[in-house]
Amino acid sequence: MSKIQIDVADRNGKQHSLFASPGGTLMNALRSAGLPIAAICGGAMSCATCHVYVKDGYERVGIPDEDEIDLLSESEHYREGISRLSCQIEILPSLAGLCVELAAESV
Repeated sequence: MSKIQIDVADRNGKQHSLFASPGGTLMNALRSAGLPIAAICGGAMSCATCHVYVKDGYERVGIPDEDEIDLLSESEHYREGISRLSCQIEILPSLAGLCVELAAESV
């Protein structure tokens, strides 16, 4: 199974290309690549510390459900139409070339 390339801008604007196996989550791929994403709850969708902005390809990652939107909208960094929790984005072949940016850390 071939890996899927995802382009990521870190919080300093530096660009990274990571390669992830289909079936995992974007959160795990970001962590495996050593990018600074807290993901405190480990993907249980209860903390929003894996918040990313989908800069190119939002329509390919799927629409967030109501619970995800509720959690994200509590963040001062929420941006409607591009904010997603990376723990809720499954790596699929259709995401090849996806561009995301790490959201600012919430204090």
